[in-house]
Amino acid sequence: MQANQLLDDLTESVLDEISKFGLSRATNRFYRQACNSFKVFAATRASISFTETLAREFQNNTEERYKANAIGTLKWKYLRRFSLLLGDYAANGKIKWKQYAFKHQPMPISSEFLLLYSSFIDNHRYSGKSDNTIQSAQNSVRQFLIFLEDSGCSTLSMATPSIMPLFFQHMHATYCTSSIAIMASNIRSFLRFAAGGEILLSAVPSHCVREKTIIPILSDEERDALTNVLKTPRVLLRDKAIILLALRTGLRAVDIIKMKLSDIDWINDTISITQSKTGKGLKVPIPIDVGNVLSAYILNERPKIDDPSVFLTLLAPFRPLSGHATCYDLVRRTFHQAGIRLGSERKGLHVLRHSVASRMLSKGVPLTTISSILGHSNKSSTDAYLQTNEARMRECSLGIAGISMNCEALK
Repeated sequence: MQANQLLDDLTESVLDEISKFGLSRATNRFYRQACNSFKVFAATRASISFTETLAREFQNNTEERYKANAIGTLKWKYLRRFSLLLGDYAANGKIKWKQYAFKHQPMPISSEFLLLYSSFIDNHRYSGKSDNTIQSAQNSVRQFLIFLEDSGCSTLSMATPSIMPLFFQHMHATYCTSSIAIMASNIRSFLRFAAGGEILLSAVPSHCVREKTIIPILSDEERDALTNVLKTPRVLLRDKAIILLALRTGLRAVDIIKMKLSDIDWINDTISITQSKTGKGLKVPIPIDVGNVLSAYILNERPKIDDPSVFLTLLAPFRPLSGHATCYDLVRRTFHQAGIRLGSERKGLHVLRHSVASRMLSKGVPLTTISSILGHSNKSSTDAYLQTNEARMRECSLGIAGISMNCEALK
């Protein structure tokens, strides 16, 4: 289809398409209100046809009103999304339900930097790096190249080693120490890849002290409270299955929400996945209680749609769960129902994963076995769980026998 279509016809067609997604009555009403707002805005521009320019002006106007607190977040999102749906329908004659990016990350302008950046990221993909590793590299290298441009460098050869401390000092203003260590690793990898980057390589910090915090785990009382609330109908079957999978198997959040129906072997009571973080295969047994809840969700609560993903959204248009925020929200909600961690304490599925490791350690399971179950590619990663076990930590303490001490009386 072509742009410059009559706005009344186009908006009604879009509203009709939206209604086919099975959204709630309230959601359809919000889109109708957004449609009316768009037509009012078009009238102020004396426009009876849809154009991309009109849509951009509407989006800019909506953004300005939102920043001025003239409209709330919910209305801002519906207004913006409706204008984007209009653009899609005008261009393609149909709507594909999807998420629209609200912000575009700034990129370097230099043609050399853009080529280096894309080549480096392509090399990461070709090497089979995980999505998380690629995303981390993209963020680090992008910010580094933008910093070089802001410092007057349009090519890598224009940069001198003295610029590296300035870059990391700049990053320390917004990143914690552990994140700086990851960024330094990404920058080193990039400089080894880029021609001429070896000149700057020696100036990248080689030792970034990483913060060592006590890994959060559930106490016995918290675990009992969580287990009890999971036995009630107050928690959705989907949320029960996700929480129990993390609590009993230690699977990562990203691997749980990416799980496919074909990953479940009901005959042998196992789940086989390819880990998103390491790219390695992992097979874990399905405990009886987890299997019961998981099967109940699939048979009775999961939307009956042709999608290979196990866990789907609750409302139409039904789609696979995505992002850590979804898991965090459902865990936080269930913790609240259980009456635990109501303050600023750590929440999320990672707390459950930590708790699995800590309980196995307290029962005398060897660290190598725990590492295998949790899917750690580096066996030393599991050593951090020692700090959650007081008895094992005491075994690591050194005695003071044989050390001479000079004690003086207090005056």
